[in-house]
Amino acid sequence: MISLSKVLNYDQMVDISKEFCRLRERCYLENAGAALYPASLLQKINEDFTNNVYMNPHSDKYTKDCIEQIRCLILKHFNTDPSNYTVIFTSGTTQSLKLVIESFQFSSEEVELNQGSFVYLRDNHTSVIGLREIAKEKSVNVVHISREEFLKSIKNSVTSLNASSDRKGNSLLAYPAQNNFNGYKYPLDCIDRIKNGCLNSYLKKQLCGTSCNWYILIDAASYVSTNKLDLSETQPDFVCLSFYKIFGYPTGLGALIVKNKSIPILSEKKYFGGGTVDIVLSSEDFHIKRETICERYEDGTVSFLSILALKHCFDTLYSLIPKIVNNDVMETISHHTFYLAQDFYNQLKKLTHENGNKAGHLYMDSDFTDISKQGSIVTFNLKRKNGVFVGYAEFQHMADLFNISVRTGCFCNSGTCQRHLNVSNKSMKAMYNAGHKCGDDIDLLKGKPTGAIRVSFGYYNTFRDVDKLIYMICKCFVNIQIEKPIRTLNIYKNGRTPIIEKQLENCKLNEESYSNSNSITYTGVSDITLMEIAIFPIKSCGAFKINRHWKIGPKGFQFDREWMVVKDNGVCLTQKQCPQMCTVCPEINLERQCMMLHCQGMPSISIPLEQISNEYKESSLCHSKVCTDIIKGTDCGDAVADWISNALGIAFLRLIRQSSNDTRSQKKKNDGSNKLLSLSNQAQFLLVNKATVKWLRNKIDDPLFMDDIDSLTDRFRGNLIIDMAQELAEKEWQKVIIGDHLFNIDGQCPRCQMVCIDQKTGQKTVEPLRTISEQFAGKLRFGIYLSYAGAVNGSKSSILKRYAQVVPIYNDVSDNTSR
Repeated sequence: MISLSKVLNYDQMVDISKEFCRLRERCYLENAGAALYPASLLQKINEDFTNNVYMNPHSDKYTKDCIEQIRCLILKHFNTDPSNYTVIFTSGTTQSLKLVIESFQFSSEEVELNQGSFVYLRDNHTSVIGLREIAKEKSVNVVHISREEFLKSIKNSVTSLNASSDRKGNSLLAYPAQNNFNGYKYPLDCIDRIKNGCLNSYLKKQLCGTSCNWYILIDAASYVSTNKLDLSETQPDFVCLSFYKIFGYPTGLGALIVKNKSIPILSEKKYFGGGTVDIVLSSEDFHIKRETICERYEDGTVSFLSILALKHCFDTLYSLIPKIVNNDVMETISHHTFYLAQDFYNQLKKLTHENGNKAGHLYMDSDFTDISKQGSIVTFNLKRKNGVFVGYAEFQHMADLFNISVRTGCFCNSGTCQRHLNVSNKSMKAMYNAGHKCGDDIDLLKGKPTGAIRVSFGYYNTFRDVDKLIYMICKCFVNIQIEKPIRTLNIYKNGRTPIIEKQLENCKLNEESYSNSNSITYTGVSDITLMEIAIFPIKSCGAFKINRHWKIGPKGFQFDREWMVVKDNGVCLTQKQCPQMCTVCPEINLERQCMMLHCQGMPSISIPLEQISNEYKESSLCHSKVCTDIIKGTDCGDAVADWISNALGIAFLRLIRQSSNDTRSQKKKNDGSNKLLSLSNQAQFLLVNKATVKWLRNKIDDPLFMDDIDSLTDRFRGNLIIDMAQELAEKEWQKVIIGDHLFNIDGQCPRCQMVCIDQKTGQKTVEPLRTISEQFAGKLRFGIYLSYAGAVNGSKSSILKRYAQVVPIYNDVSDNTSR
């Protein structure tokens, strides 16, 4: 029998997998971002809501009673009850955190000034760090503590503090139960030591007062998704969580779980909404909040249908997952996912290139030997065989090709990211000034990563997912074969002691081993050919295909996207609004120095190529926008404006030519370059690989889509059409030499509905965008952007010839090799 889990047997894992058939071939490894909901959950919720009537709980006692039962169900899940804790429903973890800091009373009643401190771990999620802004408004000390100082401090044994009557303030410590960056589990058995003042010595170093009561705020969002939080053993004052992290549904619903003894400290909530007061006067500043804390803090109508769905969330999870470990569902999930992550971690740690260099660069705070210290998350980057980092965006694109979902970046945890990437505050600011922002695709700056790759496992994952990910890494980045690990199934005696039962066969993939059989290196010789050159003189109008050669100018090909059609309001017209624009076909005649415009059923019209200012009139109409850039242009006159309007059937259109002195430029690149642009969207050139088009055409199974390869290629409106044996290879290029000219690769081209327009007829189809989305997991990119870097081999020519040789250059080949 094949191995799917170290905890759940084959049949149990198959039953679980049936709930997620919608994944098909997709490998979902982003559980830390959002869990997946099982199919039967929605069926149960739909059946409930179809057969029952639930009203606003402010007016319906039955609905209110159902909600109260679910509060008890939540507390039971965390092994506590209403006598010890209270559940306050929120929109999610972030609102729960914010509610605590807004309501928290830092000062003692007998003193006017706040004497307490807000202390947070630097490794917290951004939503926790943002609390410091509210704390500052309360004029309290805001203190951040490093991971090392925190772990060192909580190990100290300290004597009890003075009697509570001598304490002058209240301090709030916020830290994560599990680091969402890499899955490290922070101790939860240190609550009493913190309350007894084990962090006081650290506060003294920060010149903060230490005579205070300590309260503990736990960010449990990442932890509770795959771990058991037992509030009978560890008793923080406040716990914040989101339910979609556990069940995958519903989103927009979370909870603040408050220890009943700590309720009085949440006394500074100012705002009150519907249902939170016993009495309010509109003409006088008078109101009295409700006594029950959940009613006092849940402003307005709670999301009652989402709350009611939680019953089915718990029922489904508990019926789906057998209680194998410690007779507990969450303990079983915790062990199952831990062993999956451990398996991947161990394989990645051993993975080396042919020259012996390690392929994986791990960002972990544990070695996966202790489940109490490590969750089911592995965070890493990859290195090429020469030691150069692989950008996480490149990894993301390749993972998308293999239908693998992962998370890349810093995961809203800049503290841990900064610590593991060894980046100073000064360097972080420098990266921002260089153009890098949270969530963008700038993955490398000066060869150093700006973020990482995170893989996180859920209860629906199996060893097959680990194998698929390792295979993708080897196929795309590591030219080596490795043996799959030997796996075993644990049997838990009395639910506690694991005993290895027997060795299981490894999961079988279509591939017999992890290997990279398509590793390509630069040799200076290539069988790739530039088959076609095309320019698009008028933005969004038809192509003008070049027979022999064409000149490269400072903004790209000469005359490429130098004109645009604008409406009477000055807005640029494109095929998105007017698909028929493709039927307007410009022709550049260099002998006659004119551009001819052709359209079926209309006489052609000629426009001179030479820009003579006194022949065109300057006006306010000549300022438009392309991709948020202000364009300075010249109007081409009434005759061509009337011709364009008649051809497209839209009144008052004008043809505008970009002024020769317009300085629109490409967004600044990592290397500081700032290339001039014509009216193209993002780059000077667009290259399309015909082999990739053929591959895509074979993937389209719509019988109504009749395009041949040439017609499909035309839809992508490339300037440079190459042909080669391998599809998708262009995604891995860093630079490319075409003939005697070097081009930089500026990324992949994002696609929109324009590729669904037949460039001969202007008719719309659903393809090929649907298949692109399907094949690239929603990443609508096809073709690569290029910018001109200059001539090579001593050439001084600015002419690019058709049928020139195309030589790609990869990261592990230095630039001087290509020259």
